[in-house]
Amino acid sequence: MMESCLNTKAERRDQVVVEDLRRDLVSEFATLTYPQLSSADEQEHLKVYLRIRPFSAAESHNGESQDCVTIEPPDTALLKPPKLSLSARHSSDKSLPQTGQRFQFSQVYGPETPQRDFFQGTVKDLVRDVLEGGNSLVFTYGVTNAGKTFTFLGPDADAGILPRTLDVIFSSIGEQVFNGTSIKPQRCREFTRLNAEQQAEEAAFKIRFFRQFKENERSNASLQNSTNKSLFEGTSMMDTSEQRINLEVDTNTKFSVWVSFCEIYNENIHDLLEAAPSGAMKRMNLRLSQDIKGNSFVKDLRWVQVNTAEEAYKVLKLGKKNQSFSETRLNFLSSRSHSIFSIRILRIEDIGTPRVHTVSELCLCDLAGSERCAKTQNKGERLKEAGNINMSLLILGKCLNALRHNQQAKPPQHVPFRESKLTHYLQSFFCGRGKACMIVNINQCASMYDETLNVLKFSAVAQKVVVLSSRLPPIAPKRSGCEVSIIINTADRDRPGNRRSSLIGWDSSLEDVQEDEDDEEKIRA
Repeated sequence: MMESCLNTKAERRDQVVVEDLRRDLVSEFATLTYPQLSSADEQEHLKVYLRIRPFSAAESHNGESQDCVTIEPPDTALLKPPKLSLSARHSSDKSLPQTGQRFQFSQVYGPETPQRDFFQGTVKDLVRDVLEGGNSLVFTYGVTNAGKTFTFLGPDADAGILPRTLDVIFSSIGEQVFNGTSIKPQRCREFTRLNAEQQAEEAAFKIRFFRQFKENERSNASLQNSTNKSLFEGTSMMDTSEQRINLEVDTNTKFSVWVSFCEIYNENIHDLLEAAPSGAMKRMNLRLSQDIKGNSFVKDLRWVQVNTAEEAYKVLKLGKKNQSFSETRLNFLSSRSHSIFSIRILRIEDIGTPRVHTVSELCLCDLAGSERCAKTQNKGERLKEAGNINMSLLILGKCLNALRHNQQAKPPQHVPFRESKLTHYLQSFFCGRGKACMIVNINQCASMYDETLNVLKFSAVAQKVVVLSSRLPPIAPKRSGCEVSIIINTADRDRPGNRRSSLIGWDSSLEDVQEDEDDEEKIRA
């Protein structure tokens, strides 16, 4: 039966017109224009922005202002060594005048730049891209006491990039927030549907979480540092007199916003939304995993749905209280870990059964400051923390160096992403998952010249790294068997009866279904 079917040739009763088969289509195809991304859209250099911290009154009084850093608008900084720097002391020819070094960035922002202008010039476009379904990474880099926390978080009523990001997201979404808890993000860009019991658990956790926040507010545990004091104790995250930034979004889409907050401390990943253990108990270490596409994610990390910017800010504040801080000689309250605040946005078609179009993520990473132990005077546990911080930043630099080399030369170098938890976590953003932006903060004090020089050399390498920025396609909605049957029947019914086929004949034989001999032997074995 099978053999007769295969040997039977397909026949046509009507006359076949084959003039179209004789045409030369090469020239016609050559003139066609295809919808494709330009090279600028497919890849772009990692954007690196420089922000220079102003002098404090004490630094100006102590003679730290020696014109070491000069801005050459709009994108260049000139660094000149002071008399007491290592560069000046190690100069080979003392008779020659000291020369400066120029470093180019995507943009340079001086000490007088307001927080609002800095946000609009650096992060606003990435927020827009995430609302449209893209993925983005923002990470800050610099030495201790260079102004990273001010840029990242900011004081009360003068918010940094993270609080402003939350404000812009919810100001843009407006009334299009998806309040349901039936859909939750999972792994990297996946999602899961929750049953009634799981939704009740999510709601109960959220109630407990914000109750804990109120208890911490009542305790009024004050901190001396003004920036961190406002972070923990402030009641508002934006100046109410400041005009809000609204971005255009698809009016037919609902948005479900989820946030998480974790830290990488001594090469261990901790969930900052879990209450800090008391006594001798240690935090639970979370594991870094990968999905089938190689994208990294933190397994068992807690995600919280937030419906307003204020709710998201409360999550940030409570998580920040659980982060690892210590006092050093250069900074009264120095972060001893890399903190990663992630925002995931599910774009949902809320008609009948909600369908998810895309799952996008904006990852904001505040890297701990690189340190020289001779200046911070760290000892014991602080010295171990500084060693782990510097090692992870060193590996990040090695990864950026290897990425730059692989863009210019062959054979390619191995990129050591897996040598630290930080680079392993950020790997997918440098390998095509989305866009990336680096914010470099420097201290222009003369006593910090050598550290500043190393930071600028590091960022100069990053400036030349090309990051793929291809946007992932929307998630195909899952259809039931009934829906598929209806679609097939509708297509058969609407098919025109006089449709002509271009098939002339089909000569089939058993060779069409012959299996590879190696495959047959494997099956028999």
